[in-house]
Amino acid sequence: MSRWDELCDGVFRRRYAELDQNIGLVVGTDQLLVIDSRSHPHHGRILREHIGEVSTLPVRWLVNTHWHWDHCFGNSVFPEAVIVGHRLCRSGLIENGPVQLERLQRADWFPDDERPHLSEVSIVPPTLTFDEHTPLWVNDRPISLRYYGLGHTDADIVVDVGDVTFAGDLVEEGNPPAFADSFPRAWVETLRRMIPEARSTIIPGHGDVVDTPFVTSQADEIAAAVAGERVYPDPIMTQIEERLRLETAGT
Repeated sequence: MSRWDELCDGVFRRRYAELDQNIGLVVGTDQLLVIDSRSHPHHGRILREHIGEVSTLPVRWLVNTHWHWDHCFGNSVFPEAVIVGHRLCRSGLIENGPVQLERLQRADWFPDDERPHLSEVSIVPPTLTFDEHTPLWVNDRPISLRYYGLGHTDADIVVDVGDVTFAGDLVEEGNPPAFADSFPRAWVETLRRMIPEARSTIIPGHGDVVDTPFVTSQADEIAAAVAGERVYPDPIMTQIEERLRLETAGT
């Protein structure tokens, strides 16, 4: 059973068994900030219930780390929140959200008991966007949202608060990174730009808590794959090779 882990004062993460996904929560004196909303409205409602275990304050801010369905298809469950993301997260969700939803509805691997919840999905993109950096405040607590460049998608951002960096799917623990919409060559440089500014505790989009040496190792691993070393299983390497061709072509 998942639970909230307090990483530093008022900063929490919950690791869900579904997709081994991490969700962030920042508690202020009269408001909350939530990082990602899970994969459909039912999961979003469960998240709201779990937030109530920590605080009954209103959710003022909802941050989307990128536009992939598992991080933002629960957005509609937080109508009172200002949804924040990169400018390309907004456009990516508007353009690709319906495509993602259609693929999920046809996917053999999607859990049968969750399939009915896909009919509830309403695609709600960020309303507050930025290009490189924006500060937020949860009462007197500063939050930094930063875009370091292309990576897992074109729109990945990290959230720095206290001693914690929520890295979204720029960082993966437990499984290889996901490359389907990635920019592998640029991803390496994006991670290397992020590392010097990352906090001591880093929360990946999926998996266990990591640190900067782990992220350095992951950047080196992706660099090795870009150079042609077979560091991942063949299906992943084939995907990386295809993404490299598209990246070289500028698409």
